[in-house]
Amino acid sequence: MRLRSSIVRKYLLISLLGSVAPMIAVGALYDRYAGALLEQITGERLTAQLTATASRITAFLDVRSYQIETLSNYPALPVFARTGYDPGGEIGSLLRIEADVPDLYGILLFDQGPKPIRIVAGQAASGAPYWSNLALDLSGKPVTRAGDTEVIGPVPPSEDQSGYLLMRQAMRPSPSGASQGSIALHVRLASITELMGGPSLAGIIQPVLKTPVGFFDSVGKPVVPGRKLAAGPEVLPGWQPMLVIDPDQLISPFVAARQGLFVTGALVAIVTFVLFTRLSGKLRDRITPLVKGAEAVAAGNLDYRITETGDDEISGLAKTFNAMSGRLRENVDRTMKVERLAALGEFATGVAHEIRNPLATIKTSVQALGRGEADSERKDILRDVESEIDRLARVMEDVLAFGRPHPPQRSAVPVDELFRRVFVLMNRAAEERQLTLMPADSRAAVLNVDRDQIIQVMMNLVINSIQACQAGGHITLRARLDGADSAVIEVEDDGSGIAPDILGKVTDPFFTTKSRGTGLGLAISRQLVELNGGELHIAPKATQGTLVILQLPTWKEQ
Repeated sequence: MRLRSSIVRKYLLISLLGSVAPMIAVGALYDRYAGALLEQITGERLTAQLTATASRITAFLDVRSYQIETLSNYPALPVFARTGYDPGGEIGSLLRIEADVPDLYGILLFDQGPKPIRIVAGQAASGAPYWSNLALDLSGKPVTRAGDTEVIGPVPPSEDQSGYLLMRQAMRPSPSGASQGSIALHVRLASITELMGGPSLAGIIQPVLKTPVGFFDSVGKPVVPGRKLAAGPEVLPGWQPMLVIDPDQLISPFVAARQGLFVTGALVAIVTFVLFTRLSGKLRDRITPLVKGAEAVAAGNLDYRITETGDDEISGLAKTFNAMSGRLRENVDRTMKVERLAALGEFATGVAHEIRNPLATIKTSVQALGRGEADSERKDILRDVESEIDRLARVMEDVLAFGRPHPPQRSAVPVDELFRRVFVLMNRAAEERQLTLMPADSRAAVLNVDRDQIIQVMMNLVINSIQACQAGGHITLRARLDGADSAVIEVEDDGSGIAPDILGKVTDPFFTTKSRGTGLGLAISRQLVELNGGELHIAPKATQGTLVILQLPTWKEQ
């Protein structure tokens, strides 16, 4: 089956496109904008992080600068540095207090040389020049100036010495203006690098501090950064917080997400294809009987029925198809019957006209012969001939009534009045056969029918019941309302009944089981009932007898 002629395949293609195409488009857009979005997000975040780090380091250095500036201006400090003279221990106590902070190893006093001449240890003091024989020599160390303060170092950590830097400032000059040495804060390098914080974004971003002697990580260890560097503001000349970024590691979650998206799209496409293939196969199996049924009906097989399975839309369509086939069969049968009856009516009417006039002439002649005949035997023969002529005339009247029924003249006909009239006309015949005719009380029902036609129908039905019953039998007339628009009249007897195999034929024209019947009584009755907008049904009884049901419209007040 080609694609353009297969709804199932069209829906399969549309479903695949509908499930895969959006994922491909989303994946492409995701790949296109993820980098830009990530760059924007991380760029803003990194800038803020670097600015905050620079602010913390700057604040730390400002505090230490203020501290060294305050100490360098103390009047008696130069004398204490040269001679150790400290009347009252005031200077020593001050220096010990100032050195006793976690960020300092101690305070160092210098003359004009690179080695300290006086040392005040702090609470974090360790290594040279506090607890070892190693001397602290500043020769060759890089010097950065920040106003009046010199920042010496930093010095990387070693086996014998933790990383440090010195913040040194000259002491107040003598009255003659000569230099009296300098004072320095022995600062822990880790106290500065710790201000940068640890790794962020799951270890993708590593903070480092750029200095004149190299890069240090957040715990003060020298590192050699690789990959991409994001630089922050300078806190001192040559001192700058930075972030080391691993782009591959940074983008890897997005790449993995994109790959996952494409894998999901492929899986969705495969699952959609498999499911739709199976569903299309089942749908084809469900639709094929409908196609075969339509072809069978088109070929004229109106008795074809589709097996009804399930309770879904296709099952509902199968039920509707079967109902349609049944109604089509009924309509075709009804149409054929109407056409057959119409043709039969025209033929019967023509035959009746051709026969009725000669019969009248024959009857007149027979009557004339009978009046002049002296022989009694011949007179009896002529009377029999006249009787048969009357019977044939009645048959012709029935044929004419069937072929040319009069349009009904409807009026309000109370059912109890209808039953009373039928009883008056037919009770004598019933009594002659020793039968009981029993009309039930039914004052509530008023019919909208032609009075004479329905009386004729009721008389035909009662005559059939009288002929079917044995002596002592009963014929019952009943009526009841059936909704707001119709009433039901029942004529029931306990006679010989109708065989089930001929039940559907007894209302056909000229069908009869009686030796002297015309087969038009029930046909005319059904015709008259239908002309009055009703229906006639003959229902089989479980016990002996027959039940004829008339459903007729009721009268509504105008």
